[in-house]
Amino acid sequence: MAKAITLRPLSIVKLRDLEFGNLIAGPAAGTVTIDADDDSRSTTGGVGAAGGAPQAAQFYTYGGPRQFIYVTRGPLPVLTRAGGGATMNVSQLTLNGATFRYLDDAGILDLRVGGQLNVGANQMAGEYSGSFTITVTYF
Repeated sequence: MAKAITLRPLSIVKLRDLEFGNLIAGPAAGTVTIDADDDSRSTTGGVGAAGGAPQAAQFYTYGGPRQFIYVTRGPLPVLTRAGGGATMNVSQLTLNGATFRYLDDAGILDLRVGGQLNVGANQMAGEYSGSFTITVTYF
């Protein structure tokens, strides 16, 4: 497969989604966390990792060389089970750097977003999805 992305000045493009991967919900609640810097996954409490392709979301932002930017996010997402019947809350969204920063010499920034998902005790099986908003303000 061949693929190309072209960016317009002052733009942001999503390259991939935040994926928590496959999980096993036990009799105790817990969390699963995806690190924005290295895509690593960790779990706590009654949650077990069961494969899948966990990864941080990835965006490219494009502006002027060494341009100053400010990155913000919208409300924390709620993941809803396909077919209904259950939800899970994302309790954190994390960035791979500061909220105020500079684009590189080419005017590009590789922006990654990790997060923490709260998994309930005996969480209903199924595929869960939701969305979040990232805003980049260019100065």
